Amino acid sequence: MASRPPPDREVCNPMRILTVAPLAAALAAPLAAHAQDAARGRALYETRCIACHSTSVHNRSARKATDFEGVRAQVVRWSREAGSPWTAEEIDDVSVYLNELYYRFPCPRTICRSEARAARG
Repeated sequence: MASRPPPDREVCNPMRILTVAPLAAALAAPLAAHAQDAARGRALYETRCIACHSTSVHNRSARKATDFEGVRAQVVRWSREAGSPWTAEEIDDVSVYLNELYYRFPCPRTICRSEARAARG
């Protein structure tokens, strides 16, 4: 039976792993931070908005939002009107949720990282 060659000492070096792992995590964190979560947006919307809104507000012919930024501007506006403004991430999550559910405007890559969301229109 042939013996296996010894593993490369540099690759298996625990100090190298301890150095590279945090670096990889630090580089991936900004990507994860910008990946918006429509499920969280739905939960936020259902918790804070659904009491005053019905689906008719989103389906009416005289929509105030004519693009994704318009949807986001309305989320910002009503977040303030409700008396406890959301964070930018919460606003993006709710905007993505509403856009996916009702509007289907093209979503800026800065907010919707996935190709499917960005290409919708």
